[in-house]
Amino acid sequence: MRLLQQGLQSTTASEIQEFLDWIVKIGDGKLEEPNDGLAEVEIPREFLISYFNDPIEGIVSMTYPDLVHKYTNESFLQCRAILASRIETVNEINEYMLSLIPDM
Repeated sequence: MRLLQQGLQSTTASEIQEFLDWIVKIGDGKLEEPNDGLAEVEIPREFLISYFNDPIEGIVSMTYPDLVHKYTNESFLQCRAILASRIETVNEINEYMLSLIPDM
């Protein structure tokens, strides 16, 4: 994946690895102890996209840069994903992304 890309700066690779390790800890239920099945997960500030007024616009812009010009490129779409915990959020993201694509 991105960590294996040639020419990737070591600081970028390190930041990506830190994020991946954090995601795995969440998935394994190891961020908060004891784990009773319910936990409030605090997202570290460095993982937040905070310079957009609209969070949907922010996550789409960061995950799919230049979507308007690349939406027909299969490899561009296949190597990215936005995960959401609520179907309502998924629907909002899908509607927003479709509104960006011409003639949709």
